[in-house]
Amino acid sequence: TALPLSFSTKMLRMASRSLACAGALRLVAPRAVSQARSFSSEQKGSTKLWGGRFSKETDKLIVDWADATAIDSNMVVEDTWGSIAHVSMLSKQGIIPLEDGTKIIAGLLRTQDDWIAGKWKLPKEREDVHLSVEGRLIDELGINVAGKMHTTRSRNDQTPTGSRMMARRDMLVLRERTGNAIEAFLERAEEGVEDVMVLYTHVQHAQPATVGFWLSHYASVMLRDMTRLKSAYDTCDMNPLGSGAICGTSFNIDRQFTTKLLGFQHCIENGLDATGCRDFFIEMLAAAANLTTTTSRLAEEFILWSSKEFSSLCLDDGFAMGSSMMPQKKNPGSLELMRGRQGRMTGYLTAGLMVMKGLPSGYNRDFHEEKEIIHRSLTLGCRIMEVVPPLIRSTTINKKRMLELTHANFACATELANFLVRKGMPFRSAHHVVGTLVGDLTRAGDNFSNYEACLKHLQASGVECTIADVQSALDPEQVVRSYKTFGGTAPSSVRTNIANLRADLERQRAILKADQKRIETSYQACRGIAKEIGSVTTLDQLDALLNKHIKTISA
Repeated sequence: TALPLSFSTKMLRMASRSLACAGALRLVAPRAVSQARSFSSEQKGSTKLWGGRFSKETDKLIVDWADATAIDSNMVVEDTWGSIAHVSMLSKQGIIPLEDGTKIIAGLLRTQDDWIAGKWKLPKEREDVHLSVEGRLIDELGINVAGKMHTTRSRNDQTPTGSRMMARRDMLVLRERTGNAIEAFLERAEEGVEDVMVLYTHVQHAQPATVGFWLSHYASVMLRDMTRLKSAYDTCDMNPLGSGAICGTSFNIDRQFTTKLLGFQHCIENGLDATGCRDFFIEMLAAAANLTTTTSRLAEEFILWSSKEFSSLCLDDGFAMGSSMMPQKKNPGSLELMRGRQGRMTGYLTAGLMVMKGLPSGYNRDFHEEKEIIHRSLTLGCRIMEVVPPLIRSTTINKKRMLELTHANFACATELANFLVRKGMPFRSAHHVVGTLVGDLTRAGDNFSNYEACLKHLQASGVECTIADVQSALDPEQVVRSYKTFGGTAPSSVRTNIANLRADLERQRAILKADQKRIETSYQACRGIAKEIGSVTTLDQLDALLNKHIKTISA
């Protein structure tokens, strides 16, 4: 919804603006202008925008050491977007003159457009994206205009604003790609609902199930991952802008207004919390690390099952690699990289925790590390999840081999014990009877396919049964179909599970779509304001322009 300006708000703003204009008039005095240009090359000392209290330039070694322009190049759009919203608010509230605000906003749009078109780069000597953008506008518009852009704002609130905006952008991609991976698992699971295979515990044959049951479990796990990613996203999607250095400001700013224009769901109320806490980035790192732990386990399983010893899976040639020496090799290199690179994801989480663990409250320069850590983590996570859907869809499942393995190594032993329970035997006794049978057959080099030996053993244990009973209890396909409980392996149960998972996926995708729409519409609203701001000459025109574009922002 729009944020209409009440009459009292307008009057307060106009009064504030009058004071701002009076202050602006005082700046015209030659001495004041000279003081305002204290960063110029004519004066000895620091030429940094923040260098007034310093008697010398920052050492070149420290300039290089503190340089953030490389990582900040990933958030130029977000930084200029944030400044457009900020200056729009300053103008709306009468904190800076409208004429200056319109010039700054137009300059920010040019800067954003030039960056997108590849016509402008961040100058390393200006330290980071924030000072680079401000410095460029001061060069273009002069300090008496562009020097007002940073009013009420500190890098202490500007930096986490840009960092959160960059992180949520990357997280939207990761959530979408996770959904795509879930979709691929469900597609293949539907194909294998009836196909019997053996599952493993301790990498030993456990019980028979179906291919659909196996593959749908990955969808189930990743849906929880998707939920965790959304939770981390919501923690991130909170606006710190307006908190200043730590305590807010004495100016009459409107933080809810910038929250809306920047597409944030909420505004962080406490200024110390907003500038001095980074739990959002720890939560994002943890969610991404957890997700890629799932893909690492998937990779390990595919590596094992595609080996000659298992022969259950066959990777598509497009996802395999060869050997520079051994002509016969078809290596699961893409999966090994998926498994190996998860170590970096865990490393990023550990690095994030280590950055935070020893810091006192308030802003610390250590926080600059957050941008690189979170961006690298989410970017790598996105790359990993991009590989998963085509990998799943292209891998050949050797269903014949999987069925053979269900007969090879006593996978139906549990169901044979269940058969004895139905005959009235206590489960622990039944477990012992079947266990001794397995031991005898193993020592004889035999298995459950020797129905006569099985029948003889059971009858010797006092069980009245026929060979048909034994065959039925030891038939993997019949065993699988008998597990009809909620979440069981029976085809009917698996189909229900897949339907439920697909419904959960659609719910998550709808939530994702709403988040994407809110971000896109708020971004376009800010750009729309910046494109049309040049025609604004009065307060009422500004109100109309801002309200027009705020109405386009999705809830």
